[in-house]
Amino acid sequence: MSQKQIVFNISAIAGLRKLWSYTKGDYRICIAILDAPVDRSHPSLIATELTTVKTLVSNSNQRGVASQHGTHIASVIFGQHNSSIQGIAPNCRGLIAPIFTENINGTLAPCSQIDLARAILQAVQQGANIINISGGQLTPSGEAYPILADAVRYCQENNVLIVAAAGNEGCNCLHIPGALPSVLAVGAMDSRGRPLDFSNWGDRYQTQGILAPGENILGAIPGSTVVSSGTSYATPIVSGIAALLLSLQLKQGQKPNPHAVRAALLKSAITCEEQPIPDCRRLLGENIGFVSPGAARSNFAFFTPFLS
Repeated sequence: MSQKQIVFNISAIAGLRKLWSYTKGDYRICIAILDAPVDRSHPSLIATELTTVKTLVSNSNQRGVASQHGTHIASVIFGQHNSSIQGIAPNCRGLIAPIFTENINGTLAPCSQIDLARAILQAVQQGANIINISGGQLTPSGEAYPILADAVRYCQENNVLIVAAAGNEGCNCLHIPGALPSVLAVGAMDSRGRPLDFSNWGDRYQTQGILAPGENILGAIPGSTVVSSGTSYATPIVSGIAALLLSLQLKQGQKPNPHAVRAALLKSAITCEEQPIPDCRRLLGENIGFVSPGAARSNFAFFTPFLS
């Protein structure tokens, strides 16, 4: 990584350090990463409890561009705090379900909706509480094939939260699965809370989307580290924060409730009056705004006695 690159300090997210003082995650909370193969030998991940789910691309090249993406995403969530990458929820358990591989020319190959649906169901069956999907398929309607819509509905019925990227086209447009009901869509903002130019803001996201830091995010790649920007890298930040909130539920003797966490995160959004920009739609969110662990925490009444 070049010393000249600006790196966003994840620990500077409002409320995160305080949240870490209570928990850095619980092994009983499982986050599934539906992405590319992950280099589990990276120093930031070597002590992490990760299990790889066998999929059609499990044995793909683990040193190429696809694995760089998957490893980066994994490290943002699970990077150990005594390593070069401080992950959001390093003590949680992870499932790696590879769905992306690469073409012969080294570019990322897309995943079909059928393969995505299959991986979602595998993750649920193996105990995932949260499913992170840093990708999507652009769609004019925001609708999915029935098999994918059914898999997402199955998650809702089984209290599993899908967190998915809003997309990087910089348009009023939608990706699936981010636009599907019950999914939490994530757009990208800079360190000042302003939406990044490339971050999508489709109308469906206004009721089920939120912004998170997505600029200059430090992450692991095979053999090194890298700084990258995109809604792909904002998404695991939200997944990690959701996992911390679930871990707090467990700490208080509560049953983990991912969809209540989703509602609290949406409710924590900053309003356009508090964060003025020319087009409020670009802030996303039920209240229009960005993720704040402290505000989300305060929207859980049963967290208050422990955290106040």
